[in-house]
Amino acid sequence: MAKRKTTNKSTDGEVRINLSQAQSFFDLGFDFGGSRGRPNKPYHQVEWVWKCINILIDTCKSIQMMLTTGEDKIVESGPVYDFLFQNKSMPFSKFISETVGYYSLYRTVYWIFAAKDGIAPSKILVAGPKECQPVIESGVVVGYKLYTAGGEIIPLFLEDVWPITNFNPDYYQNYTGVGPTESGELSISANHQATQFNEAILRNGAKPGTLLIAAAGVKLDDAERRALKAEFDTQHGGARQAGKTFLATGGLDVKNFGQTMAELQMIDLRKYDAATICTLFGVPAEMVNLNSEAQFAHGPATQRFILYTMAPILSFIAENITLGILYGYRFKEHTAVDIKQSKIYCGQNILLRQKEFYRRIKLKAIQSGQSVYAFFDVESHPAMQEMQLAKAEKVLKYVQNGVPLNQIVDAYDLPFDTTKMPWGDEYLVSPALVPARWIIDAGPGALTEPPLPEGGTPADNAPAPKEFKEMDEAEEKDDETRKLRIWNNWKNSWAEIEKEYTVAMRQFFLRQKRELLDKLNSVMTPAKSQKAEPDKNEVIARVVLDLKKERNKIIAINKIFFDKASELGIRQIASEAGIAAGEVLTGLVETAKRDYAVRQALIIQSQKISDLTANEQRAISNSLQEGLDSGEGLNDLTDRLKNYFSGNLKKAQSVARTQVGSAVSAGRQAGMVHTGIELKIWLDSHDNNVRKSHRDAGKEYANGIPVKEYFLVKTPTGLKEAMMQPGDPHGSAANVINCRCVALSAKSGESKGACLARYEKVKFLSFEDMQIKAA
Repeated sequence: MAKRKTTNKSTDGEVRINLSQAQSFFDLGFDFGGSRGRPNKPYHQVEWVWKCINILIDTCKSIQMMLTTGEDKIVESGPVYDFLFQNKSMPFSKFISETVGYYSLYRTVYWIFAAKDGIAPSKILVAGPKECQPVIESGVVVGYKLYTAGGEIIPLFLEDVWPITNFNPDYYQNYTGVGPTESGELSISANHQATQFNEAILRNGAKPGTLLIAAAGVKLDDAERRALKAEFDTQHGGARQAGKTFLATGGLDVKNFGQTMAELQMIDLRKYDAATICTLFGVPAEMVNLNSEAQFAHGPATQRFILYTMAPILSFIAENITLGILYGYRFKEHTAVDIKQSKIYCGQNILLRQKEFYRRIKLKAIQSGQSVYAFFDVESHPAMQEMQLAKAEKVLKYVQNGVPLNQIVDAYDLPFDTTKMPWGDEYLVSPALVPARWIIDAGPGALTEPPLPEGGTPADNAPAPKEFKEMDEAEEKDDETRKLRIWNNWKNSWAEIEKEYTVAMRQFFLRQKRELLDKLNSVMTPAKSQKAEPDKNEVIARVVLDLKKERNKIIAINKIFFDKASELGIRQIASEAGIAAGEVLTGLVETAKRDYAVRQALIIQSQKISDLTANEQRAISNSLQEGLDSGEGLNDLTDRLKNYFSGNLKKAQSVARTQVGSAVSAGRQAGMVHTGIELKIWLDSHDNNVRKSHRDAGKEYANGIPVKEYFLVKTPTGLKEAMMQPGDPHGSAANVINCRCVALSAKSGESKGACLARYEKVKFLSFEDMQIKAA
C-alpha cells in the first residue's frame, strides 16, 4: 500500500494516521447500523430485515466459489488461491458474509486493501458506507476516509479501495448506492409507529378519550374548563373507570369516542410490512414463514429465490472479485486441473462449459481480458438440482419418439455430460420402455397377465391349435408339419449362443451369491472386540451389491452376445438371398451391423436389463429384513440367500433366450432391408406353449407385409403394439420374454405355401457355421 506522511492534525481538524501504523484492521468492530455513536433507528431492529439478510448470507456461503481459467479448468493452488481460501486474517466465509451483508443492506461495499504484494492485494478489509466514505473534490472522488470504532479517521488512496456501488439517481450527491433499507424505511417506520400507537390505546381499554361539549349559549371561562376536566379525569379517566355514570352540569354534553375494530387492525400492517421488506430483499415470504406453505417454501420458493435473487448477486460479486482482486494476480503462476481430476470441487460431475451460469461468467471475463475468474456454482445447489431434474423428467417424458437423447439434452440445456453418452446420438426416447425385472422375472408389471412360456422343445406329434380347423384338414396337417420343421431349424441355428449366454449368466449369479454370502458371514460373525449381535440395519447396509459395477458387467455380457447373435441374423438373410461369401457379403454385414435399428435394439436391450441388479438388491434386502425381524440367525439367513440365487440360476436361460432371440431377429430385419427383400411373414413355434397373440400374428401376416412395416401384435390388455420383428425390444414384456418366433422373407406374388416350401429346403446358417467361415 502506498505510504502517506503522517500528521497529528489535518487542516480540517481530522485525525490522520498512516494505515500501516493503525491498530490491526481485523480488530476494528463494525456493525450494519449505528456506527460512530449514531443512535439506531427503529427500522434497524425489525426482525424481518435480519431474517432476510441471514438467508441471503447463509445461501451465499452454501454455494461453492471456484477460480477457473479460460481452458475451463479449476485453480487449486497458487498465490491467488491462498489469498482467497487460505487467508487466516480474512477467511473466505467471513469475506463473503460481510460483502453480502453490506451489499444487501446498502448496495454499497468497499474492499480495502490493507497491504499489497506489488499490485496484488495480500490483506483485505470489508467495510460499508457508514465506515468508509469517498472524499470528493470538485465533484470527483479523489480518495476515501475509513472511520474506526475508536473514532479515528484513516485516509485512503483510490488504489487502496475497490468500491462496489449500485445504481443511485443521486450518485453525485452522496456517491453511494441505493439499498432496500432506504426504500423501505418509510414502510418499516410506519410499522414501528403503528405498533407503539396500538399498544398505547390497548393499555387504555381501547377508549382513549371523552368529549365535554358545551351547549349553545353556555360560556365557560378557563378556570371552569380546567376544573371540569380535572374532575372528570379523576373520577372517570382510565380503563378502570370505563362505563361509570357521569352527571354533567352547566349545560354540558358528554360524548365518548373509541377505536373501531377496523382502526385497531392497524396492527395487521406488521404482516404487510414484513412482506414488503422481503420483497425489497428478493426473499420469498414463504422462506421466512410469513406463509404457511412449507412445501412450497422448500421447493418452488427456494428455487425462485436462488434463480432470481442469489444468482444475480453472486454473479455480480464474482465479476467484482475477478476485476478487483484477481486482476492483481494475472502475472502470478497458478495450478489448474480439469474438473474431473479436481480434489476441491464438490458439485455436479459434468464439464464446466455445460453449466449455464459458468458460461455467463466466462463471457464477462473474456470481455475484460481476464485469464482467471471467479465462479459461483449456483447449479449445484440442491434446489437448482431439483429444478433441473424436474425439467429433465418433464422433457424426457413428453418428447416425441424418434429424437436422439443428446439432441434433447442440447436443446433444453439439461445437466448431462453428452461426451460420456456417445450412444445418446442413437438412443430414442420411447414410450414402450419397460423395467428390466419384467424380462428377468416374466412378471406382469402394468400388464393384466404374465406372458406365457413359449418355444420349448415341442413333441413331433403336438396337436394343431383349434384355430386352424377351418382349413382343409389334410392341407392344414401338411402346413403344420412344414412350419414345425422350419421353426426347429431356425431355433437350433442359435441354440449354441443361447447356451453360452446361459452359462455366462449362471456364472454372474454364482459370483454375486458368493460375494454376498461372504459379506453376510463377515457381518454376522464380528470380531471379539465388537458386540455379539450386529444391528439389523448394519446387516442390511453391508450385505449389498455394488450396483454400478454389477450394472456395467451385465450390460457388457449382453453386448458380447448381442453382437454375435445380430451378426448371425444378418448372415442368415444374406445366405437365404444367395450371398454366400466375398466382399459383397463382408460389405453387407458391416453395413447392416451399423444400421440404426440394430444399434437402437442393443441400447434398449441394455436399458431394460440394466435394472436387474437393483431389483436383485431390493429383493435380497427385503428377504434379509424379513428374516432378521423373525429373529433368524446366520444359518437361516444363509439359506435365504441360497434359495434366492437358486431361483436366479433357473432364470438365466430365460434371460439368454429372450436376449439372443431378440438380437438374431434384429439382425435378420436389418439384413432384409439391406438386401432389398420386399416382404416378410411371421412364423410362430406352433406348439402348445405359443402365445395366442403370436399365433394370431402368424395367421394375419401369413401372406407377408412390406419389410419396413410393423407387425401389430396384441397385448394381454387387448390393445395392439407395433413390433418391427419378433422379439423387438421396443415391445412389452408380454410379447418379448421367451419369444422364439421368426420373420421369414417372402417374394411379391409368392403364395404362403410356396414360401414355406422354399424355406423347408433352407438350412438356416448356424452359429457354428458362422464361426467356421469366419475362421
